[in-house]
Amino acid sequence: MLNLAGTHFAFPRFNDQPAEPPAEYVHTDPYGNGAERQPQTATAEEQFWADQRRKEEQRRAQAQAQQRQTDFNDHNYTPRQPDNVVSMEGVRQSLAYQQPNQQTTTRRRSIEKDGQMVRKWDGGGSYYATWTIVNNYIDNGSVCDNHKRGSIDYRECRKGAKQFFKAECRGWGERLQQDREPSSELMKQRYCSAASSFSLMM
Repeated sequence: MLNLAGTHFAFPRFNDQPAEPPAEYVHTDPYGNGAERQPQTATAEEQFWADQRRKEEQRRAQAQAQQRQTDFNDHNYTPRQPDNVVSMEGVRQSLAYQQPNQQTTTRRRSIEKDGQMVRKWDGGGSYYATWTIVNNYIDNGSVCDNHKRGSIDYRECRKGAKQFFKAECRGWGERLQQDREPSSELMKQRYCSAASSFSLMM
């Protein structure tokens, strides 16, 4: 406040802080005669939704292009390509293809001939019967092949062999119960398999 010849003049008080600069005036020319405005950059959210709209448009375009065909003839049918195709390049790069000489363990085939005196099935005499054993299993077709195939002796021998196999199966089963030896188990397996699978008609 200033006193001058009895008159009081009031001056406005100013803050100590500087005044804010005026907002920048951006001139827009609606008619496009002036300088072009700088393009605004889209926000992350705007970019996201624009991307979603673009993907949806692409999906619709693909769906329209791939309408399900229900009417087929020789002119419009195109066979579908296989779904599961393995390239030969992948096969060639596999370890199994690169190492064909790897040794594989194969079971050796054991073949032996055996023969026993077998009683006739009616108990009135006996025949000598031979058979071939392959990996501890009796080859049913070879039983009594020491007799002429189709003869009476051949048929009677095979009837006796069937009874013999059943008796041996029981005997080796009882023996295995007592001694638990691997050899007893093998003999039981040999004769019990023959007793269950042997057919007179072979």
